[in-house]
Parts: sequence; structure tokens; C-alpha cells
Amino acid sequence: MPDANPFASPVVFDFTADIDSGEQILAYAVAMSGFVLNYQTNSAWWAEDAGAVGVSLTPNLIGTVVAVGGNVMLTDYDGDSAIDPPDSDSGPGSVAQVSVLAVIGTPYTSAPVCATAFGLTSGQDSSVVPIGDNTTSLAFLSGFSVAASDGTGEIGGLTLASSVASPVGNQVTVNGSVGLTNFSTTGTVDVGLLSYGTNLVGFDVQTASVTWLVPEGQQGMTGMFFVDFTIPSGYSSVAQAALLLQDVSIVYDDTAEFQLIQVMQAGDLSINACTVSGSVVLNLFNPDLGAHHYICGDSSATLSVIAQFA
Repeated sequence: MPDANPFASPVVFDFTADIDSGEQILAYAVAMSGFVLNYQTNSAWWAEDAGAVGVSLTPNLIGTVVAVGGNVMLTDYDGDSAIDPPDSDSGPGSVAQVSVLAVIGTPYTSAPVCATAFGLTSGQDSSVVPIGDNTTSLAFLSGFSVAASDGTGEIGGLTLASSVASPVGNQVTVNGSVGLTNFSTTGTVDVGLLSYGTNLVGFDVQTASVTWLVPEGQQGMTGMFFVDFTIPSGYSSVAQAALLLQDVSIVYDDTAEFQLIQVMQAGDLSINACTVSGSVVLNLFNPDLGAHHYICGDSSATLSVIAQFA
């Protein structure tokens, strides 16, 4: 939530400046670009067991504005929960970084598919989604919820995944999965879908090639990336860009309690002509004295960058 946003107010994405006369928002989807979940404990210890972990995002279209309400969840079912922003002695506040995709055109335009499937049972396909001929389809994470199947316990990591099946008769399904490694859980995943053809112009989306640095203990593991876009005819530059999380695999160096789980963009994205670059931090750690555990170098994430041209 932006610092200036009143408490309990949605985050507003205003597309008015992008909409020409006679146009409107034809379809939209919400995407999770990052998150930090950090325990506020009620004891002398920083780290606690896992009980339930989640990020939920709820978009609503109001004219030319998409308003998004959000919630982050972290609990051990014993009085310990996600710490509120701003930063405190126990590190950063728990936050979600949100992006919204909107398809803009006239009411007579055949709108590409841009939507979010909410509450998919982990590992199960969605209902079929009709798509157009010769379209490209992209799935991305829009939220998740994962909880212990029986009590609480120590974990070995976090996994998240999203996917879209190959088209069958101009139909696709999307799928998402979530799990806390070495731990029996149940969970649901929210998966966004963008399916588009050559009639949708003014943007591009590319998978980012990430170079992962060696983990630095409690600082986590940083990945550096850049994407070169080809500016299409009629446009001159990249005006805006955002990250879309697709897959996350955070590997702990043991099965243990934890204080913080993080998949978060580090600073702003840099836009230089046709190139978008930036960095993302993966993290999972237990800072308690005599019980230090940190993220492993086997961790990774699959990211796409979506760019709007001007």
C-alpha cells in the first residue's frame, strides 16, 4: 500500500489517461509482482513455526479505474502474525507489490482474454477458458494461500507455480500450485491469464533472464535481470513496465522455524530506451541466536516483464 494511502482504502490504478474517446477497459487482471511476509512475535524469539501463509488481492473495475484491496497473512496460530508496515526493529513490514493489466479498446473490439482465476485448489486445473485463434497465452501468479494440514511446524522452503495449458480447440486451462516444503499443507492459488493476438498492440511481455548472485545470509539472494524490447512501428519508447511473478522456489538450508519470507523487487525498475532492468530479492531466514538458517543458492524464480509503449 502506498505510504499516502488511507488505512483500509484500496490501491487505485487509474487508466483514464490511456483511454481515448469511445474506448473503455474491456478486460483486466491483477498480478502479484512481489511480497514480504515478516513475523511479529509475542515472545523473545524472532522466528516461529509456520501455520498459514498467504497473499490475497481483490480487484474491482469502476469506470476507468481498477481498485485493488489486498491482504497478507502469516500466523503460527499462537498469537504470532505478520508485522505491519512501517519498518520496525524486526525488519521490514509485511507487504504485497501489485500490478494491474488492462486491455483498452472500443466496445466493438473482440477483447483478448485478460482475467484472474481465484481460489484454484493447488495442483488442479481451472475450468476451460475460450481464447481466440493464433493467440499467445501467459499465466502469472495473482495470490496464494497455504496452511498446515495438521497443526504447525518447521518448513524447508516455499514453492509457487503458475501455468497455462496448450490450446485445445481454442480453449485453455490455467493451473497453480503452492506448498511449504517438508510440510503437509493444503492451499489455493490465484492465477492471472493474458491471451492475446496481433490485434492487441502497444505492449509486449518477455521472460526475464535472471543472473542469481551467491546468497548473503540474512540479506537473502539477489537476482539481476534485463529485458530488451523491440519497439513496434508507431511507438518510440517504453513508457511503463512491471514484473509478473510466475514461479517461485525458495529453498531453506534446513527444516526450521523462520522469521521472514520474501520475493520482492529491489528498488524501482530502470527503463533506458528499449531496455528494462532491475533486481529481485529472494529470502527466507531464522535469525535467532544459535539457530541461524538462511536461504540456499538452489532457490530461483521465474519472472516476466510487461512493458507498455508510448
